[in-house]
Amino acid sequence: MKRLLICFSVVMAATVVGAFHLPGTVAAKQVHSTSELSAATISSSTTSSETASPSSVGKRKTAVIVGAGPVGLAAALTLSNTPHNYDVKVIEQSTKRVKFYDPARAYLYNVNLRGQQWLSMFPSAMKKLQERGVVSRMDSLVVVPGDPSVPVPQPKTAVSSLAGSDKNITAVEVPVMASFWIPRHEMVNLLEETIEEEQQEKDETGRGEILMISSKKCIDVKALPDGKAQVVVQDTKSPDTPFENFYTADLVVGADGMNSDVRGALSDDSSIEKSSWVNMDRSKFRVRAWRSPSSGLRMKVLQFPPGFSIPNQEVDIMTTSQTMYAIQGVRKGPRDAVRLGFLPVKKEDAVRTGNVILPPNHNVWKLKTGEECRDWFQGAFPRLDWDKLIPPDSTEWDRFAQAKGTMFPPCQYCPKLQVAPPGGDSGVVLVGDAIHAFPPDIGQGINAGFGDVVALDRALKGEDLLTGARPTANISDEEVPPPTVSQALQEYERVRGPEIRSLIRLARFGAPYQYNQPLRKDKVGKMLWKANVAMRMLLNKLSFGLVSKPAILLTFGNNLTFRQAMRRADTTTGLLLSVATLLLLPWLRILIRPMLVT
Repeated sequence: MKRLLICFSVVMAATVVGAFHLPGTVAAKQVHSTSELSAATISSSTTSSETASPSSVGKRKTAVIVGAGPVGLAAALTLSNTPHNYDVKVIEQSTKRVKFYDPARAYLYNVNLRGQQWLSMFPSAMKKLQERGVVSRMDSLVVVPGDPSVPVPQPKTAVSSLAGSDKNITAVEVPVMASFWIPRHEMVNLLEETIEEEQQEKDETGRGEILMISSKKCIDVKALPDGKAQVVVQDTKSPDTPFENFYTADLVVGADGMNSDVRGALSDDSSIEKSSWVNMDRSKFRVRAWRSPSSGLRMKVLQFPPGFSIPNQEVDIMTTSQTMYAIQGVRKGPRDAVRLGFLPVKKEDAVRTGNVILPPNHNVWKLKTGEECRDWFQGAFPRLDWDKLIPPDSTEWDRFAQAKGTMFPPCQYCPKLQVAPPGGDSGVVLVGDAIHAFPPDIGQGINAGFGDVVALDRALKGEDLLTGARPTANISDEEVPPPTVSQALQEYERVRGPEIRSLIRLARFGAPYQYNQPLRKDKVGKMLWKANVAMRMLLNKLSFGLVSKPAILLTFGNNLTFRQAMRRADTTTGLLLSVATLLLLPWLRILIRPMLVT
């Protein structure tokens, strides 16, 4: 149990996993400019009349996706592919790419089986993930004591050749239950490369065209008289210019993060144009949020050189890129306790980023200069040779001091997932962080976003959203024709909505104390959380599986939906409360009896 908690604590903010975007940083903007794609590209200076022109394919359906993060790119690939074959425009407000490593966005995704369900639809993307990602192996964790006189223990098992080899990994070599660590910029790169490959074959396969449009910010979403949706945008290069562009489509997908402009436009009471969407309750597009014990934690990264050494009495330990490390500090006060967490990366020459995750009132956040940061970390981590790791004349200390960092959001979801004209063949739908966002405790951010895209794909095909089964007519066993867009979006909301609500409940209570929060209330909460997990694990063994495991463990695979996992956890909770009530009844009777006699 102790080692499991340590593993949770090192799997810190990077388990985003997330199409999850942390606020307070440019990473929250899903930044991509796709000018390097071989697929046709529209420049940021396109006029409104040009962007509104019909597709060259004729009556092919059109889609506009707002947000070019991983979930937005996944939606573009899905909608442009068979059997949908939409012509897709992907709108992104930033002009910058995340093609290369950037410390402001230096967090990792952990893509598990839920996320791989979407990737398996595109074998090329799945193969790239296996080649560029690191297989997640908790037994490779090295916990480094803060006291230099205490030796550093070795991990229980060495990192296998699968994780350590530089050769390409084939699907056959990957463990069945494998999840993969991959940096955000690498994830975006492999999706853009897959788009490029798919677009090269669009003429032969009949796939739709994907056009990437940068420097456009969504400022409104309107319903047109013919039922189609119109996305109004403004050029981010010239925000003061009154000129606006617009894009009209059969389907608009909001994949623009937790501060979604699409969702904001749908919740805006001042827009009259949205009234053509009958029975639209704009209040349901306003998020509902709860704070978990990890909400509000702040994070920065400190950059270490590749293969840096850790002093260990007689022989120093040379770090390897695909091993996780948790380096503990020596300070124990509630505002001074700190540790550095290093997550695995594939490339041996990659910069290693030490995650610093602390409460907002911690003393680290009071440091204003690079010199102050250097002195403070030298005192907190006396084991490390800081002059070798980060020389005094390095700009890294100043960068760390000036960086804004990120803050973990509350656990939030949007009750309404879509809007469409009744009986129509168009609409607006939300996916990814636009409908659910939470701290990275449970490692489901990007996986839940990919799950939204899988559900949308199945809904548009008329398949069962949970199993992917195709319905057939009762008498002739012939396949039922696909639904209209309006019908598909309503089914998407009906099935996916309860899943998302269960996901948010899991995020609130699943593993919120893994960051070793130093405040006393958090230590008490962590102790109670550990006792709850231990009790459920014990009951699960004693009952031979009749009592379920803790919810966080039930969601490691993909054999249960979030809703099913939470139902099992709730059943166990009800059982425990019933037993506690039966045990307390005799004592309550003893206390109440004298009152009844008098």
